[in-house]
Amino acid sequence: MAGKTVQCAFCEGAGKDPFGIMSELSLCQVCGGKGSVTVGEPWVTCAFCGGRGVHRDQRLTCTCCGGKGVISVREPTDECPRCQGTGAEPPDQDYLPCVLCKGAGVIPVKKKVVATRQKAKQPA
Repeated sequence: MAGKTVQCAFCEGAGKDPFGIMSELSLCQVCGGKGSVTVGEPWVTCAFCGGRGVHRDQRLTCTCCGGKGVISVREPTDECPRCQGTGAEPPDQDYLPCVLCKGAGVIPVKKKVVATRQKAKQPA
């Protein structure tokens, strides 16, 4: 799987714990102080946290993307029919990720295989 380096969403590339819970000098728990993380391609912005890497209204890493802000997906994708792309389950309670798309907001679309028949040659 190919990977791409992106800025850490949890610390916004600073490499430090954005909330300073343990210490103001603590390293970011997602990127380990590097300020960037490697993610598999292709990827989409995490719909559950909106790409922030932080669980909604809390000081925790997002449970869907692990604080990276992006989620690796299989292409092609389509909007999740269960959460309508919000990544939350149910849509009126945004503290649990959607069970169908796992917070990504999109689901992989199965490719249709078109079978072709070869006509049998008729003896002349």
